[in-house]
Formats: sequence, C-alpha cells, structure tokens
Amino acid sequence: MKTLLSCLLVTLTLLAVSPARAQTPLEEMSISELEAQATELHPAALYVLAARLLANGQGQAAANWMYAGQIRYRFLIEVDDDRDERVLFGALSEQVGRPVNEYIAGNVDEWLASIDWALEWDASNPNGTTSKSNHPEALAQVRSGLERLRAQIEEQRELIPKQRAANGLENR
Repeated sequence: MKTLLSCLLVTLTLLAVSPARAQTPLEEMSISELEAQATELHPAALYVLAARLLANGQGQAAANWMYAGQIRYRFLIEVDDDRDERVLFGALSEQVGRPVNEYIAGNVDEWLASIDWALEWDASNPNGTTSKSNHPEALAQVRSGLERLRAQIEEQRELIPKQRAANGLENR
C-alpha cells in the first residue's frame, strides 16, 4: 500500500496542484495544509488526505474527506468526461475508498455522519476545480447519488452489522 500510495502521490502532484495555487508539492503538504487548501485542490488530493488520515488511525476523518473527494471527483467527471480522470478516480476508489469504507461501515452511525459531513462541507465550501454555479444540474445529480446511498444505509441499519460479522469484518 505504501508503494502504491507513493506512486499515486507523485502522479497527483502533477494533476492536483497547479503552480498558481500551491507553492508546496502535494506529497510534501501536511494533513493540515491539505485540509486548509481542500477547496482549491483537485479532488484526488482529498483521497490522498483520506489515505493519510486512515494511516494515522483517524478513520472517521478519513471517511469524511473520502466522501467529500468522491462528491467533488464525480462532479468533475460528470462535467468533463475525461478518460484519464475516470481511470484515476477508479484507482483511488479501489486503493483508498475500499479500506476507508471497510473501516467506516463498522459503525453505521459514524458512516452516516461521514456522508452528512461530506454533503455539508461540499455545500458550504467553494469548489476551485469545477464551477458549482455553471453546472448546478450535474452537482445536484452527484449529490443525490450520495443521498440515495445514505438512505440505503439507513434502511439496512440493522442488517449491515450482521452481514459484516458473517464476512469476518469488525463492527465497532
């Protein structure tokens, strides 16, 4: 995982940080710097942030940022259907999203809280990568997808821990 994350960080440095926006390469930015600049960074940087938080034992914060990154990345792809972006999003969803989801689904209340946090953060913060005002329909579509996931989790609240236990996964 560390090797893959290192490779992703190098790639993301080229994709996520425009010279006009940042003076520090992404791989050298601290967690607090990534959080402070999150509204201006490419959505992939939010996955990097999530991976770092998860590695530091901050699973709830990791899930918050991963879902915020997911909203922003899906919105970017919806507006500008770029094959390279889709490939990178898929890789990040697998390498970062899967372990974050495995962790956060161990507590349904925390899972729902992470989705709520991400939706609120996205709604109340500017998006320096993709214009919300120029693409309100695309943004609404992406956000409604996460809202549907949230509703599905809520509906299956009692079943999720049982399924996890049956699959040998931890419930917290």
